[in-house]
Amino acid sequence: MRFIGDDLVIDRNDKSPLQVLCAGLPRCATSSIQAALESQFVGLQPCMHMAYVVPHADRSDILLKAIQERDVEKRRKLLYLIFDGFQATADFPGCAFIDDLMDMYPDAKIILNKRPGGGESWAKSIAILSWAATSTYYAITFLWKTDRNLHNMWIAYMEICREKFGFTQEELFTAKHYAVHNAWVHAEAAKRGREVLEYEPVDGWGPICGLVGKEAPKDEPFPHRNDASEIRTLTKVLYARGVVSWLVLAGVTYGAVRWLGIA
Repeated sequence: MRFIGDDLVIDRNDKSPLQVLCAGLPRCATSSIQAALESQFVGLQPCMHMAYVVPHADRSDILLKAIQERDVEKRRKLLYLIFDGFQATADFPGCAFIDDLMDMYPDAKIILNKRPGGGESWAKSIAILSWAATSTYYAITFLWKTDRNLHNMWIAYMEICREKFGFTQEELFTAKHYAVHNAWVHAEAAKRGREVLEYEPVDGWGPICGLVGKEAPKDEPFPHRNDASEIRTLTKVLYARGVVSWLVLAGVTYGAVRWLGIA
């Protein structure tokens, strides 16, 4: 299941640079764009996405360190460990480090993937991920390191946003957050003389294929992944797995105590 596991094999000896940086926030068609970039029509396989981080404790350990690292040089060394072997990036964590990635990969094309309906639509959509930052989720799934890391990553990312953009807690994941992030992407690109392609899924294959010098397919519909449905299922699975893990631990502990008492 996506976000629970994957069969992706990363060639860590592949030092070829990222070719496309999708700078838009999560819930901005990131999974659909990932599928398009990884497709035979574009050929940028693999494309970094949170789905390639969540199942891997070692990868999320590195990401946690990168989020918390304030020294630019040290942070970028950690980011190379995350992005080496990938051809593109969409979604978190890439969108959180777009300024770093612009410097690390100066020839990469930049896409600002936007949410249809703008900031208000995004604020409603991103709420589907709010459970990851709750203490309830942390407590129920505590026995799984990958789940603890997911919680800690979101908490650390929220802190970074407060510092970087001067947000209050109430302004996080609002329409203002969406607008400020997108303006920041444009500002960081302008500092470096880089162009930004603004993109929504309704634009189809043409702009993306044109950006990377590929011919757009004529009869192939643009990918449409229902991330909301996947995330709802993922939420149920993670909570259920957490509850079962605690029940198993309680059963083993009870059995051990009884056995020791009898012995």
